[in-house]
Amino acid sequence: MRIPNSECRGKRIILMLKKNRTEFQKDVASHIRAVRLLFSYSRDWAVMGITIVMDSLYPFISIYLSAMLLEALYEGKPVKEMILLALLGAGASFCVTTIRHIAAKYKNTLWWSLRFRIEEPVMEKSMEMDYELIEDEDVQRLRARQEEYRRHGGSAFELFIWKFEIFLTACLKLVFAVVTVRALLSVTGLSNRSALLLTAASLFAGLFLMHRLNRWEKKISRLYRDNADKERLHTFLMSDVVLDKEAGKDIRLFHQEEMFQEYGEQMIDHSKELFSRLSGFSVRRSSMQSLWAAALGGIAYLYTGLQAYGGAIPVGSVVRYAGGIQQMVQAITDLMASWDHLHNYRERMEEFFSYLDLPEKKKKGTIPVQKRKDGRFLVEFKNVSFRYPGTENWILKNLNLRLEIGERVALVGPNGSGKTTFVKLLCRLYDPTEGVILMNDVDIRKYRYEEYMRLFSVVFQDFQVFSFPTGEYIAGSSGVDEDRALDAARRAGLSGLLAKMPQGLHTMIGRDFSKDGFVISGGEAQKLAMARAIYKDAPFVILDEPTAALDPVAENEIYTSFHEVIGDKTALFISHRLSACRFAKEILVFENGDIVQKGSHEALCHMPGLYQRMWEAQAQYYTG
Repeated sequence: MRIPNSECRGKRIILMLKKNRTEFQKDVASHIRAVRLLFSYSRDWAVMGITIVMDSLYPFISIYLSAMLLEALYEGKPVKEMILLALLGAGASFCVTTIRHIAAKYKNTLWWSLRFRIEEPVMEKSMEMDYELIEDEDVQRLRARQEEYRRHGGSAFELFIWKFEIFLTACLKLVFAVVTVRALLSVTGLSNRSALLLTAASLFAGLFLMHRLNRWEKKISRLYRDNADKERLHTFLMSDVVLDKEAGKDIRLFHQEEMFQEYGEQMIDHSKELFSRLSGFSVRRSSMQSLWAAALGGIAYLYTGLQAYGGAIPVGSVVRYAGGIQQMVQAITDLMASWDHLHNYRERMEEFFSYLDLPEKKKKGTIPVQKRKDGRFLVEFKNVSFRYPGTENWILKNLNLRLEIGERVALVGPNGSGKTTFVKLLCRLYDPTEGVILMNDVDIRKYRYEEYMRLFSVVFQDFQVFSFPTGEYIAGSSGVDEDRALDAARRAGLSGLLAKMPQGLHTMIGRDFSKDGFVISGGEAQKLAMARAIYKDAPFVILDEPTAALDPVAENEIYTSFHEVIGDKTALFISHRLSACRFAKEILVFENGDIVQKGSHEALCHMPGLYQRMWEAQAQYYTG
C-alpha cells in the first residue's frame, strides 16, 4: 500500500519537531549546568546582570531622547526645554555608561580569574581519575581537543559565557523594544489580522535565517572539531618538541631542522585553509544577518514614515517607533544567532562535561589497610591474568606469587615479558582482567584506594623530575620535614649534590623558573627519584632499573648500601643488569607473561634456563 505524499510529509514534520524538542531540552540542560558551574566559581558573576541591563537599555535612551527633541522642535517648544531634554538625555546616558563600565571592569577581572579557575576541575579530574583512563587514547583525545579549542578561539566554557551574555542581552532588549513599539499598533489602528500577518512574516523570515545560520554554524563547529584532532601533532611538535632542550640535541645532531620546518609549513598551510573556509562561512552568515536586519529596518522606517505623513502619529514618533522596531529586529537577530551558537557549541560543552564526568572504573573499597597480627604484610597473586583495555594480547597469564614484607625480590626477563605490568597491578594502577590480588587474605580492591596506594614507594624507569625546590620534590609536598629530606638525600647518595646547591633544599631544580636553579645530570635525577621514594617511608619500595643512569662507582655505592637505603621494607626491583640481582633474596624470571623460574642468583646460574642464558650473555663481556 502506497502512503500518500502528504502523510509522509506529515510524519517527517512530526519527527523533525520531536527531534527539535529533544535538542532544545538538551540545550537547556547543558546551559543550566554551565550556569551552575559558573556561579560555583564565584557568585560575583551576578554582576553580569548589570552589564546586560545597561547594554539593553542604552540604545533606547538615544531613541527616546531623539524622538522627544524632534517632537519639541516640530512643535516649536522653547529652547530652554530642548536644552533641558538634551541635558537629561546626556545625564541618563552618562549614568548608564558609567554603571556599565564599572560593572564591566569588575566582570573582566572575574573573566581573567575564570581562565585559571576553569582549569581547576579539569586538573583535579586529571589527577584523581583512574590511571588506566589517563592512558586511554579516547580520553587523551578528549582532553587534547579541549586544549586545541582553547588555543583557537577560546575554551568551550569561555565561548558559552560570551554567547550566553549576548543571548540574555538580546532577550532583555527585545522586551524593551516590544514595550516601545506596542503603542504603535493601537495608534495606527493596525488590525489584529494585519499584525498577525506581519508577525508571521517576520517569524518565517527569522526561522529561515536561523536555519541557514544553523547550517553554517554546524559546518564551522565541525571544522573546528576536525581541526582540533588534526592539529594535535603539529601543536605537539611546534610547542613541545621544538622548544624542548633535550630534543634540541637530537634535532641538531641528526639534522632534523628541515623536517620540523616542513611540519611548520604544513601547519601554516592547514591553518590558512581552515581560516579561509571559516571566513567564507562567517561572511555569508554576516551578510544574511545584515540583509535581514536592513530589510526589516527599511520596512519599519517606511511604515512609520507613512503613518506620520498621514497624521496617524507625530513626526518625532517616527524615530521612536522605527528605532524601536530596528532594535527589535537587532534583538531577534542577536537572539537567534546567539542561541544558534550556543546550540552548536553545546557539543564542545558536552565534551567538557564528559571529561569531568569520566567514571571511576576501579572499585573503591571501604576497608582500612591493616597489617597481620605479626605486624607484616603478605601479598598474593592468584591466577592473575591481564591484558590492556582494547587489546587482545595477554601481558600476564595465570600468574601465582606470594610476597612478604622484608623480602628482597628482583624481577628480570626480556622486554615485554610483563615485569612493569606486574608492578602496575601490584600498585593498583590497573586491576587484573582475571584472577585476584590479595593482601593479608583480602582482595586489594576492597581496601580504601588512597590508603592502599600509600603502601608503595615506586621509582619507575620513566620517572619525572619537576622544576620544584629540591626539598619539595623529595617530600612530594610543600610541607617539608627538612631533617627527614636530608636523611633521604644522604641515603640516596645525594650529599655531594646538596653541598653544591647554593640554597640547599630550597634550591630550584633546573632553570626553567629560576636563574639560580641547579641543573642536574641524569644520574643525579635518578638519585633524586630514589630519595623521594625513601622519604615516603612506605612498606613496599619498587625500583624499576634503579641504577640505569648511574656510573659503575655510583651503582656499586647504591647496592653496597642497599640495606640502609631500603631498611626493613619489601624491595622489588626490575633490572637488566643481572649482577645487581645478587643482592636479592629471590629472583623472579619473567617470560611471555609468566614466571618461568625462581631462586637465588647462585642457584639460577647453575640451573639450565632463561636466567642462565641471560647471565652468560652478559658475563662474556666481562670475562672474555
